[in-house]
Amino acid sequence: MGRDFSPDDEREPLYPRTENAALGRGGSDQADPTHTRGARSQRSTSSDFRNPRSRDEAPERSYEVNESQAKTMGDIGTFRTIALRDLTRVRYAGNEKQALEEVNDLLRQKLLRRSVSQPDRAVYLTLTPEGHQFLLTRNGQGADNDQVFYHGFVKTRETEHDAAIYQLFQKEAGNIISSGAKVTRVILDFELKKSINRKLAGLSSLPQEEQAERKAELAFEHGLTVVNGKIQIPDLRLEYEDQNHNPAKVDLELATGHYRHGSLAAKSSAGFKIYASASDAARLRPAVADPEIMQEIFSL
Repeated sequence: MGRDFSPDDEREPLYPRTENAALGRGGSDQADPTHTRGARSQRSTSSDFRNPRSRDEAPERSYEVNESQAKTMGDIGTFRTIALRDLTRVRYAGNEKQALEEVNDLLRQKLLRRSVSQPDRAVYLTLTPEGHQFLLTRNGQGADNDQVFYHGFVKTRETEHDAAIYQLFQKEAGNIISSGAKVTRVILDFELKKSINRKLAGLSSLPQEEQAERKAELAFEHGLTVVNGKIQIPDLRLEYEDQNHNPAKVDLELATGHYRHGSLAAKSSAGFKIYASASDAARLRPAVADPEIMQEIFSL
């Protein structure tokens, strides 16, 4: 069942009393060991929080952001939106007090914006344009310049699904790291769509047969496939180095219980690894026996 979302005034702080229910679901006393990625792989520690803040400059305004907050902004920018409860569990090892203090400070500086779902009052976070610019400016200093950052909510009714991509990353990154490999880059569907759609626009004037050939070439260039005349694009792509430092990738799809058979079959035919929430996975599993799908649907 879908939820309604409403933008909240980022100047109003979050309080532990109103967040306990949301933060308590799926919480953990331990940091997630799978949360490692390039220059932003270090988890927040208590020393991060106690250290004096460094002052970073952004055009026309300066902000006070400590290292822990900068890593939080990096995570949010990488995935566009993250649920506060998931951020608390992973980035802050379940430390609600530290999470709320740091996030509140970023909200007050207008580096983050939040949206609140109804009726459960779950909080979702995204970068503001100012936060995005700050991150780009700061990341010019020796960080992973290949990583794309995003800001702003796209479609409010899809916020919950978009935020779940962070959970999807944690799950699959754990599998990659346990095999001795290392995640090197996170690619969202926004990035793939932008590159592909720009090139597809130039094919409309070509004959149908040539369009199909060029579309297949374009899909191949991006490591994708064409199914039923459409280039299938995953929700998330993880690039990584295997044990022998060879480059590799995995394309992931976060399916919901509302997926139609044709969509699920197309994603399966494209070779995507399909995940779903525990409840959605139970509803989708009968489709696994279908000869057009025939692959396991993994639970988050």
